Amino acid sequence: MKAETMTTTEQGIILPLGDTKGCIRVSDVHDADDQATNITAWYQEYDQLGAGRFFGSITEVWLGQMQFFLETTSHALRQTCIVWPGAFWFGLPRCDSADGLINASPLGRNTIAVRPGGKDFELLTPDAYQILGIVIDEALLERHARAAERPQLVELLRRGESFPLPARQKAIFWERVSRTLLQAAGLGLKRLPRTVCDTLTEELMTGLFELFGEHIAPVRLRHSNLSYRRLVSGAREYVLSQPDRVISVTDLCEALHVSRRTLQNAFRAVLGICPVNYLKALRLNAVRRTLRDHDSGFRTVQDVAARWGFWHMSQFAADYFAMFAEHPSDTLKAGGGEHVCFRYPSSIRSRAERVPLVMLA
Repeated sequence: MKAETMTTTEQGIILPLGDTKGCIRVSDVHDADDQATNITAWYQEYDQLGAGRFFGSITEVWLGQMQFFLETTSHALRQTCIVWPGAFWFGLPRCDSADGLINASPLGRNTIAVRPGGKDFELLTPDAYQILGIVIDEALLERHARAAERPQLVELLRRGESFPLPARQKAIFWERVSRTLLQAAGLGLKRLPRTVCDTLTEELMTGLFELFGEHIAPVRLRHSNLSYRRLVSGAREYVLSQPDRVISVTDLCEALHVSRRTLQNAFRAVLGICPVNYLKALRLNAVRRTLRDHDSGFRTVQDVAARWGFWHMSQFAADYFAMFAEHPSDTLKAGGGEHVCFRYPSSIRSRAERVPLVMLA
């Protein structure tokens, strides 16, 4: 492994390679030793166990405090691995791969392996193997565990075990994450926008916690002193107070000191929708306002969509059309039209111009 640089942000977040947020890397090699150094910020040694010319590839994306990658290897390998300190590795083999071994224990196709950073472990992988790896900073993991009412999850993960998963649930997650990686690599970018990174982080963490639903029951917290209507109003105020930031469900949970379950119940009761869809509606409205503004400085739909955390363009286009019965490209062409627009005083303009079209009951 190459010498790495640890960087601490102003928020006290330690990044193993400095400011890597959004970095995309695709690498193909023909030597097992080269493959061992192919995953950024790991220490690894690979021994090729089968005869023939080796091929290995890595498709890797960094999201700041999270690294995820898809590794493909052509031959059976013995691997010694150490994940970067202060993090947890989650390994999910491809659903049709032959079984491997992790520290001499079976690593089956419907299993998720977990190992803490800074401690070595051994993998024995068969020929024609693919494994999806997700590495998460411990502080980020703890933050989402609290929001998901599963504060005990981190302690469970410290044991460094493997957990069986429902086959269908695991297959859906594996396909979704691997497809996300390949699509990101196919964009031809060296770096994803930060808003896209934040959206992907939220989606990956939510999906990962759903996988562990069979192993950790949520701790139900009481919030009898806070009505659902007040909670939803507080969420709206928080979103409006930060008009230039893409807010996640976890951000809302932390700001309002509630769990995801409580927030979900509140939104269902008051608005009849889930928080994720509410926040998506706000972002779609923000995209529409930007597309209609000739002075925004944006010239393409993709740039505007990325500014508000949308990066899967076909899904974005479908969501946009479903919301507004209009294609985003048509909105951009039409612009805002020629009309007189009342301007708020500058002190309140940034907030008032971004009031969501989705209103509370």
